[in-house]
Order: sequence, then structure tokens, then C-alpha cells
Amino acid sequence: MSPTADVAVPIVIFLMMMAVGHGLTVTELWRSVADLRAVAAATIGQIVLLPAVATLIVLLVEPAPAVTAGLVLVAACPGGMTSNYFAHLVRANTALSVTLTAASCLASFLTVPSLVTGGFFFWLEDVPRFEVPGRSLSMQLLLLGVLPIVVGMLMRGWRPSAVLRRDLLLRRCSLVALVSLVAFVVVDQWSALVTDFPVLLVAAVLFTVLAMIAGLALAWATGRPSADRLTYLIEFPCRNLGLAALVALTGLHRPDFLAFAAVLLLVQVLVMLSLAAVLRRGPERNPRSGNASAM
Repeated sequence: MSPTADVAVPIVIFLMMMAVGHGLTVTELWRSVADLRAVAAATIGQIVLLPAVATLIVLLVEPAPAVTAGLVLVAACPGGMTSNYFAHLVRANTALSVTLTAASCLASFLTVPSLVTGGFFFWLEDVPRFEVPGRSLSMQLLLLGVLPIVVGMLMRGWRPSAVLRRDLLLRRCSLVALVSLVAFVVVDQWSALVTDFPVLLVAAVLFTVLAMIAGLALAWATGRPSADRLTYLIEFPCRNLGLAALVALTGLHRPDFLAFAAVLLLVQVLVMLSLAAVLRRGPERNPRSGNASAM
């Protein structure tokens, strides 16, 4: 992988995480945190259920070590900014989506190294080169996952009108940067992608579907209203692939671990846009209402 990635990836991550912070005010954060049940259930649910989903896929598909590592890495990552965009498209509770994304990202400097280390040890224990530098990885995630969210929130609190005017531009730039990064990975890992594409595609489809089922089941079990169920359904499969790139490229120096993330992004864009096309034909939902039609 080009040394340019060592500079480009942190910049992309900082922009994406700052965009998450821009979408959340302190007041909105506290209002959502007041519904502690929703935030705690979704955050803990992602930490517990998504590694379980990855485990099931590894058992079913038995992918190559690099694909397994990529699957474990993606499952360990927090929610991504794309979930906020898709939540808006399907008329879910976008404010809750932003809060859940921010909450999981703020915890990522603790959860990601632990889950990646555990997953690699369990599934790749016979391959010593997959050792995870937990301490340095935690520091990277703290600086590039937590700090920009706080900066984005502070900027919105300080200059709300200016931030709101530029928020859409920042989000678009962040998404373009993420797509460019994924395209860069695809070009760099083209031969591996072509060789493993059938397995990568099956694993990506399974991860998306099973994560959506897990999110919807958790929302139903905790009695969330319809719009919140949609939020959970979207939040669970949409991982922060930018942070996955940060960990793989600058933390582990293993660009081949990103092949799964690249295919997953393509699959999820198709799935979420199709879901949005279907759901937007129905009546608009009130994010705060529990009387909307259930999923």
C-alpha cells in the first residue's frame, strides 16, 4: 500500500468523525441519553451481537484467514456515518441514529482493540503475524475517533449557523473521501478481490442480513417504536469502514484485511437504497411516535 495512505487515512477519518459531531448538539445528546434504554441497548447490542454474527459467518463459510480477519475487524468497528444518511432516507429516527453512531464511536478506543484482539486470537491464533498492537491502536482511535466528534460538537455549539451551512458539504466530502479510499483499496487489492470475490460476496450479504435481523430483533425485544426499529435495523449492519481502514492500514499494516470492507460497502449501498425505495412509498413516520405501523 502506498505511503500516502498513512497520511490520507487519518485525514479522512478525522473529517468523517467531525461530521458525526456536527450532527449532534449537547442538548440533543442529553435528550437521547435520557432515553438510556435505547442508547445502552443498541450500543451494548452491537458490541455483543455483531461479533456473534461474525462468528456464525466464519463457521458457515470458513473463509481464508485474511477474509476472516477483515470480517472480525468490521464487526468490531463502531457504527458508521452512512447509517445516519440511510436512516434519513428511510424516515427512521435520524437523531437517535446520530446519537448511537456517536456513542459507539466514543467507546471505540476501548471496544475495537479488545474485540479485534479477541477475535484474532480465537480465529487466527495459529498465525502470529496477526498480533494486534492494542495500546497504540487505542491511542489512535482516541485521537481520530473520539477527539473529532468532540471538536465537531464544540464547533456546532460555538457557531451553530455557520456549522449548519457547511454540514451538508462536510458530509458529502466525507462520503466522497470514504468511497475514494475504498476505490483505492479495490485497485490495490484487485487480484485478491477477484480470487476471493465469491466468498467475500457471500460473507458480505450474510453479515448485512444477519446484522439487520439482530438489530430489528433487539429493537422489538426492548419495545422500541417503529421509527426506532428502523434505526436499529440500519445502524447494526452499517459499520465505520473508515475506522476499519485506519486500523488495517496504519495500525496493523495489512491492507488485505480491507477486501471484505470494500465488498461490504457495495452490498450495503445496494441493500439500503433498495430498502429506502420500498419504505418511502409508505406513509411518513413520526420518529417520536410509537403508533406508526410496526416492521
